[in-house]
Amino acid sequence: MSRRPEHARRYPSRYRGLAGFIVAVTAFAAVFVALVLSAYHAPTPHNVPVGMAGPAAVTSQIEHALNGALPGGFSFRGYSGAASAVTAITHRQVDGALVVSGTSLRLLVAQGGGSGPVQFLTQAFGTAAAHSGDHLVVTDVVPPLPGDTQAFSSFFLVLGVLIPSLIAGSGSALAFRRARPALAVAVPVAVAVAVGVVSAAIADGIAGLGHYAAITGIVALFSLAVAAPTALLARLWPPLVTVAVVVLIVFGIPVSGGPAGLASFTPGFLRTLEPALPLGLAGSAVRNVVYFGGHATALPLWVLAAWSLAGLVGVLFLATLRRPAPVPAGSAAPPVLAEPEPALPRPGAQPVTLVVGFDDSEPARRALLWSTHHLGAGRGTLHVVYSDHALIDSDLSGFAHSEMEDSREEKAASVAEAAENILAGAQVPYKFERRQEAPVEAIMSVASSLAVAEPGSTPVIVTGRSHHVPHQVIGSVPVRLLHQSPYPVLTIA
Repeated sequence: MSRRPEHARRYPSRYRGLAGFIVAVTAFAAVFVALVLSAYHAPTPHNVPVGMAGPAAVTSQIEHALNGALPGGFSFRGYSGAASAVTAITHRQVDGALVVSGTSLRLLVAQGGGSGPVQFLTQAFGTAAAHSGDHLVVTDVVPPLPGDTQAFSSFFLVLGVLIPSLIAGSGSALAFRRARPALAVAVPVAVAVAVGVVSAAIADGIAGLGHYAAITGIVALFSLAVAAPTALLARLWPPLVTVAVVVLIVFGIPVSGGPAGLASFTPGFLRTLEPALPLGLAGSAVRNVVYFGGHATALPLWVLAAWSLAGLVGVLFLATLRRPAPVPAGSAAPPVLAEPEPALPRPGAQPVTLVVGFDDSEPARRALLWSTHHLGAGRGTLHVVYSDHALIDSDLSGFAHSEMEDSREEKAASVAEAAENILAGAQVPYKFERRQEAPVEAIMSVASSLAVAEPGSTPVIVTGRSHHVPHQVIGSVPVRLLHQSPYPVLTIA
């Protein structure tokens, strides 16, 4: 039977991955565009809270006219006068208020709460006043700040934090996947605090928003509310980060109401999500701190805290669950020798079993050469362990899995061939094992299985000194073996 050429086996996989990637991106764009246009192509008010102050005969007539023109568009609330109506606006109880005094109609609005409600209220009440022959005077009781002329900065501040927080969540979950549980939780918290401190300072410097401490806290909490659940999904399975992108961006931006504050003007299926998604809540909280004295911020902050806590608890649970078992108390600390001259059994002594971590790097080749030279014929057995462990086994869409698997197979075959070349001619029995685990876990797993299979023997682990920069940051394999392995560890410099 003839074998298929190598290129015939590889190209279909690449084409499938490419086609899947194109389909995934196109579907993402289609859903995002559809949701954004559904939210903003024809915004219509839904139960927008509006205050009414003045003679009941006049206000009821105006309410009736507006309800007839826009059924369900407004929710009217009565007030005794202009002062109580202004208080209701500044406390975020209503978006605006109409004050009737004789033949005078005065509309109180709050541009700081969003230009969208202001424009609709001005248009609606202006039309009603024109039909009755009255003149409408519009007064802005919460005007924008000089550095925030359209009152857009609150929304764009949190929008600017959204994507970095998603990256922080997914990146920390992958980079610190094997870290201590406390560190797995501390990293997204530290990133969120740093993002809050820096972003609030920039917002104050550019837009003059002020309220530095409060905005720092809100932005940090929002960043954590995004990063922690994303980290949880990434730890469960890296492609699940796509779920975070869909929920927090694809749905989050249309639901938020955008910079104009149009959350009450979106379709019903989006308005139902508005009280739950972080982006709109954080934007409203910052806006309320800057323009409304911090009123109506408690509920958004509680929801953001719930997102953060749920993500952190999940990350802590998974990090604890997947944490390697600690070395039993009382076991001797495994020695690590920097120089390659450790004492191995002399001729005639009991054979020794060496477990060598090998990835075809220069330090790994030195470790394998040293093991072959010092073991010698008849003095023991050699187990070469290759850790075939990928942080991400596919792209986020999951479509490139087959292509990446092909690459991993080629790499494994190359490593096995390199080990065979080094051991060629040496009269040392060896076994090459490919383990789909992290390096430390793979080496310790092989050593433990050998210790169980050969009671009374103690495997000796041999590794090369790490020379990779990421290992200097996350922790090298020899150092982690030193702290976790119950077996002797030799490091070949």
